[in-house]
Amino acid sequence: MKIGIIGAGNVGSSLGGGLAREGHSIVYGVRDPASDKHAALKGPNVDVRSVREAVEAADLVILATPWNAAQGALEAAGDFAQKTLIDATNPIGPGFALTHGHTDSGAEQVARWAKNARVVKAFNTTGAENMADPAYGDARVAMFVCGDDEAACSAAEGLAKDLGFDPLVVGGLTKARLLEPMAMVWITLAMVKGHGRGIAFGMLRRDAKS
Repeated sequence: MKIGIIGAGNVGSSLGGGLAREGHSIVYGVRDPASDKHAALKGPNVDVRSVREAVEAADLVILATPWNAAQGALEAAGDFAQKTLIDATNPIGPGFALTHGHTDSGAEQVARWAKNARVVKAFNTTGAENMADPAYGDARVAMFVCGDDEAACSAAEGLAKDLGFDPLVVGGLTKARLLEPMAMVWITLAMVKGHGRGIAFGMLRRDAKS
């Protein structure tokens, strides 16, 4: 699959690197594709283009910008033409607090900004290190997915499996109102409470077949 990734920071590059190793073709969409800072991203099946060019070239797109850059990036993206857009952002604003919650979510805001996109929330509840390596011994990091389009959710679930996650679809896009605060729990444990970034959420099952 050809995957466009809007944003080439820690999250975007970790996801892109992992997906490229699994055989996907990656095209990063950035503000300045000619910048030397993006040169290291390029490879046999990895390219760097403008945001609009990345969206046009991709079968599926991942939004991996900081929250304060998301609206501008989506405006630059233009029409998604019903492509799946996986929102990996968290709506963190001043004071390190969520800007949306209870009656709205960042993912729902992304859906309003992204023209003709089928928006799915995923890849937001853990750190970039776990995106690069989601294996904890025999256990795998849980990756929660939500969205209103079944096919789009299935596509996100498939990419999570490709990366080595244990994907869990939790419902429609409004469930992002739960997943974004969950991300803040991970951030608090890792960065505030001193547990470090080598921690992750997982699903325990009494029945191994479930």
